[in-house]
Amino acid sequence: MSTLSFPGNPRSLFVVASVGVASLMALALLSLGAGSSNSSDKQRTGKRKPSRRRKPKVYLRGLYNLGNTCFMNSTLQSLASLDAFNAYVERCIALLPDSDRNSVDAAIAVQLKHVLDLLSPQLSRVSAYSPRSLINSLSHKGRWIASRNEQDAQELFQMLSSTLQSVVRNAETSLFDSGFLTQHLPIENGIVSTSQQSDGDDVAKNDSPSSSPLAASQSSFASARAVLENPLLGMAASRTACVRCGYIEAIRHSTFDNLSLTVPRAHTTSIEECLAMYTVIDRLDDFKCRHCSIVATLARVKQDITTCDSDLAAQDRTSKRAKRVAATAATLREQQRVLDDALANNPEADLPGIQLASPPPSVSTRQTMIARPPKILVLHLSRSIYLPTGGTAKNPACVQLQRFLDISPFTTTGHISTNASTPISGPAVPVNKYSAESLAEIRRRNCLYRLSAMVFHSGAHDSGHFYAYRSVKAANSDDAQTGSNNILTDSDQWFMVSDIRTVEVSLESVLDAGNGYLLFYERV
Repeated sequence: MSTLSFPGNPRSLFVVASVGVASLMALALLSLGAGSSNSSDKQRTGKRKPSRRRKPKVYLRGLYNLGNTCFMNSTLQSLASLDAFNAYVERCIALLPDSDRNSVDAAIAVQLKHVLDLLSPQLSRVSAYSPRSLINSLSHKGRWIASRNEQDAQELFQMLSSTLQSVVRNAETSLFDSGFLTQHLPIENGIVSTSQQSDGDDVAKNDSPSSSPLAASQSSFASARAVLENPLLGMAASRTACVRCGYIEAIRHSTFDNLSLTVPRAHTTSIEECLAMYTVIDRLDDFKCRHCSIVATLARVKQDITTCDSDLAAQDRTSKRAKRVAATAATLREQQRVLDDALANNPEADLPGIQLASPPPSVSTRQTMIARPPKILVLHLSRSIYLPTGGTAKNPACVQLQRFLDISPFTTTGHISTNASTPISGPAVPVNKYSAESLAEIRRRNCLYRLSAMVFHSGAHDSGHFYAYRSVKAANSDDAQTGSNNILTDSDQWFMVSDIRTVEVSLESVLDAGNGYLLFYERV
């Protein structure tokens, strides 16, 4: 340093020049060494090492608690995580007819979409939001929403679901009222008619199924129904069978937007055990079997016919009494024919003029299974326990969850069992989540789901606090391009949201929370 302070000294200049040249040579050697090292690494591996990119920081907006509104805040946060539901709400609003935009249901749908948009993931910190406008709209449909008393998250979910279904029904009605089906399909006297053609070739062309106006309108109508499809709606199948005679009633189907599952009274259970309780074969001891009633009625009618024939054999056939007995016998024989036909073809058919006998109640079985899985499966874990004193308490059982849920053991297949003691349908494939063949079959049957959000409840049965766990999908996630080999991979982020408080958490902490109340699954 002292030599650098005297530039007039030639020896000092020589030292400075020597140090500068040596430094430049050292830097050149270092750069050459690094370059040769990198080139040798390339030659050994044949490709560049992948760079690790950090996930962008994600922020979620909280919701103010306006007086025991945690049940609403947690439900809205969960629904905001469901892409199919958000798209459904947007389609409902887009299809609102002008005449219905001022209705209560339309106002709720518009406010709901506004809140869901605000709850979407953000790349910067955002302030909390007050959902007062949505509460005001909902209070016109149910005053309990704005009562400031503690309410139930499932009841709110059902209100929102039914409101959107009402909006869809009105939109479907407007499609007909606006001439949707008749824009390209003139209808005369209830019969589909086509415009007259002067060329035989044109007539032949229009006769083809693919180019006929009827086929075009049916295709357009199917497209419209697909647009209005509710991702929450599934279908359940119920079967009742008589153990005594083996008769099985017609399988009845009903739609659902959520399944209410009873939680077993145990310290620890699983969501699969809750579903198994929902689809269990129940035994009924006071069932009145229609088939048994028809059989008993037929036996009574045959006995009455025998009695009439005996009376006719002992009387003068020309007497008035004999004629009345003969007319009665004819009526009974007609009833016998009708009853025989019902037993052979359809015991559920109407039997006018025939009063069925009432045999002793028989033992029957009843079972309900999922017939058509929805795009979004919502499971309500019913934790109410009814005490002998008439009160209620909360079932604190820990329900263990997994990220992926296979519901194929609880769904029907194309093979229906006619045995009253066996399930409606058996599993089509062995349940093995780690088998590529099983995964492919499960996905083909739309039975594989991924957990996306949950509403949790802490506290007692009549008091406590609702909060939510919700997932945020990775920017490059795409289920359609995911193969069966890596379908179980997971790159989503999870957050715990309690009113205005949002905290990022691990997936393990979510699955181990145990006190779930509403579970939201998206189909893979």
